[in-house]
Amino acid sequence: MFSLGGDRSNSQLAYIDEAETEAGVGMSDSELQSTARSAISDAIQYIDDEISPLRAESTRYYRGDPFGNEVEGRSQVVSRDVRDSVQAVLPSMMRVFFGSEKAVEFSPRNASDVAMAEQATDYVNYLLTVENNGLEIFYSVFKDALVNRGGFVKWWWDDSVEVQTHTFEGLDEGALGLILQEEGVEAMSVEGRPIPGIQDEMLAEMEAQGQPTPQVYDVEVRRSRKRNQIRIETMPPEEFFVDSAATSLDDAMVVGHRTMATVSSLVALGYDREMLEEHLSDQVAFIDNDEYWARTSNPDTQAPVSAYEKRRVLYVEAWAHIDFDGDGIAELRRVCTIGDGYTVVNNEPAADIPFAVFNCDPEPHVFFGSDIADQTMDIQRVKSAVLRGMLDSLAFALYPRTGVVEGMVDIDDVLNPEVGSIIRMRQPGMVQQLDVPFLGKEAFPMLQYLDAMKESRTGQSAASQGLNPDALQSTTRAGVNATVKGAEQRLELMARMFAAGFTRMMKGVLKVAITHQDREKMVRLRDEWVPIDPRVWDSNMDCIVNVGLGAGMTDERLGVLGQVLMQQKEIIEKLGMQNPLVGLGQYRNTLAKMLEVSGYADSNQFFKPLPLDYEPPPPQEPPKPSPEEMLLQAQMTDIQVRAQIEEQKIQLAAVKQQQLDERESARIAGDLAIREFQAEEKFQNDVDLELLKASLQDGLRR
Repeated sequence: MFSLGGDRSNSQLAYIDEAETEAGVGMSDSELQSTARSAISDAIQYIDDEISPLRAESTRYYRGDPFGNEVEGRSQVVSRDVRDSVQAVLPSMMRVFFGSEKAVEFSPRNASDVAMAEQATDYVNYLLTVENNGLEIFYSVFKDALVNRGGFVKWWWDDSVEVQTHTFEGLDEGALGLILQEEGVEAMSVEGRPIPGIQDEMLAEMEAQGQPTPQVYDVEVRRSRKRNQIRIETMPPEEFFVDSAATSLDDAMVVGHRTMATVSSLVALGYDREMLEEHLSDQVAFIDNDEYWARTSNPDTQAPVSAYEKRRVLYVEAWAHIDFDGDGIAELRRVCTIGDGYTVVNNEPAADIPFAVFNCDPEPHVFFGSDIADQTMDIQRVKSAVLRGMLDSLAFALYPRTGVVEGMVDIDDVLNPEVGSIIRMRQPGMVQQLDVPFLGKEAFPMLQYLDAMKESRTGQSAASQGLNPDALQSTTRAGVNATVKGAEQRLELMARMFAAGFTRMMKGVLKVAITHQDREKMVRLRDEWVPIDPRVWDSNMDCIVNVGLGAGMTDERLGVLGQVLMQQKEIIEKLGMQNPLVGLGQYRNTLAKMLEVSGYADSNQFFKPLPLDYEPPPPQEPPKPSPEEMLLQAQMTDIQVRAQIEEQKIQLAAVKQQQLDERESARIAGDLAIREFQAEEKFQNDVDLELLKASLQDGLRR
């Protein structure tokens, strides 16, 4: 969490180089030492005496520690209003800054810088989210800002030396040579042994013939390399200091970072080990800082300092405005000190202050603002008192006290808590239960009032968070939207305040990349490996923070984007792809933005990336056929026509035959019907004749 700028040898690092101050008008070593010690100690004392006690109290309230006024035998419950309020805001803040594919975007200053700005946007977001785990960093930063009056981020170019020890076994001579030829590799031990599996007779024969014995090697190497990367880290609030008159980082006379660094880490930065050994501390540098002890442990019960912890040195990096060259104008310089006496070990000019401050509720004209804890601590204290009274009242109602006549009752029987136990009395009525009514219900309106007060201060309620279905069901849609909208406005304001620090940090990271990255680097961006060389970028590009808000705002943005998409589609359909208003790049960006607003960070999973100026190729006319192709096509057409004619003839003949068949079938059916009719008529006539004969014969008989 610290850095060392410039290239200095160990001897130069021990003390300020006298060549820098021999101009005659500049500051001497002793003057610089005195100025730096005074400025740093005053700023640290201001933090320890004025700011840290307030932060310590906020931390204890957030953690739900006892207030110190607890009475033995009574309720000691502590309400967690501070923690509940912070946890209600924190998820929204994380979604605001990390809910989209790009946390920030850089805007080009002219048309020729569009590609550069897009690449810088991708690279800086990569540095934040991939190389430095930005999600974890800003979870801590935002929580510090909500509880401890500010979150603090530091960034720097890390060129410290990293040392690793590796052991390899069974290497042949070729592999051993490749490892030892690597830059920064030093062999600690090399041991050769015969290749496993070779018989002793063969080894003896090779030795007799003067041939070298084949061997494999076991080697231990020490690999040293510079990290050469951009580091982004959050600082514990007590490690950050600023002078008492500062209202911002820009007008601060001194601002810096203090930490208990290990000797090893400082040696890796290039400092002389012997010099560091002279400034070892056997106690933590934050011995007078209430915030440190509130966050870690109680100083009265602090365990003894271990031998490892004693190998630490108080290391301070300060950025101070000092008239070092004696021209009457104070310039920004980076001054590093070690030890409790703030011995200056490095002094160099600085271009920027590599810090960003995140305040959720900044106060005008002061450096440290207020936070969620400040707004809810008194509510937590009062609410805890009410809850304690309710629980005590409930305990008295459930377990009432007992009155006895002294000398007339066996006290042991009275004190026996066993259910159903008897109480021996000399006379009836010597024991009386003193009933106390439960008065807790009288306190419920007070609790509701305190919750309403907390909601009005923080903007967070169960209804706005969607946690109270009764409230949402019993309220009109307009009322629900108004409640949610009010909470989102408070969150939006808080996010805008955080965005100022976020913008400062990302612009600072871009400047560090441009200044220190001296070679091209292959980075995987948008699922592709691309070369990155920030040296040609513009460090003054504008930085825009993508702030995504709550559900209500999300619906509104989706509605607007949907209308934009419809307009773009209509323009493309009417004017074509070559229209001057909308291209496929803008159309794709609208679709991607709709996905991002909906919570899908990686739009490349759904749509291929396109540049804004992408134009589809014009449609190509089909090539004209050659004479041979035309003749062949005519022949094929003639064949097709003849085939169609023959097919039509066959179909016509089939139709005619079908008609003939139908006529013959009709004739046969008609003849058959006539024959059936004649046969039926003849049969009927015969029947009638027989009936007539029978009738005549019957008449003759009579």
